[in-house]
Amino acid sequence: MTIAQLIQRSQAGDESAIQALVTSHQQDVLHLAHIILDDPAEAEEVTQEAFITAVGALASFRGEASFKTWLFSITINACRKKLRKRHTRERLTRALQSIFRISGVGPTHPEEIIIRREARTELWKAIANLGEKHRLPILLHYEQGLTVNEIAQTLDLRPGTVLSRLYTGREKLRIALRHDQEWLSEAD
Repeated sequence: MTIAQLIQRSQAGDESAIQALVTSHQQDVLHLAHIILDDPAEAEEVTQEAFITAVGALASFRGEASFKTWLFSITINACRKKLRKRHTRERLTRALQSIFRISGVGPTHPEEIIIRREARTELWKAIANLGEKHRLPILLHYEQGLTVNEIAQTLDLRPGTVLSRLYTGREKLRIALRHDQEWLSEAD
């Protein structure tokens, strides 16, 4: 059964369709919540809240955005609410730092391992210094694989604004990482 069919049946109150819809998106929502909150228990709680909200609002889902994008918007709003309750921006910073993992074939030489760790640490520091308006588009694009239009729908922005924020975020990361490399070179 397609997502569109599941949504239609869920809107009609079919509990098995609702369960199938939740099951098909649960891991993505949990992963997104975990990345933002950096706390498995809170991520589980927000995931449940997001699905309760989504199921309660299914009648208002018009299909202007994909279901996943709509659900991510709900999840992000639930995460923001959780973060406001905790009154800690640093928690968000640490969670968003984990979105950029250095990938590829694992290094075998101890020096390579150390170099990768240092590079990852520098990247995380640079991400920590980005404002939320640049971190969230980067998170949604590079970690969740959303398109510019999907990010725009998720964050209630124009596509041009998303493109601008992605570009600016990448430039800020590039400048920060270049500065760190220059500083390390001078220290040698």
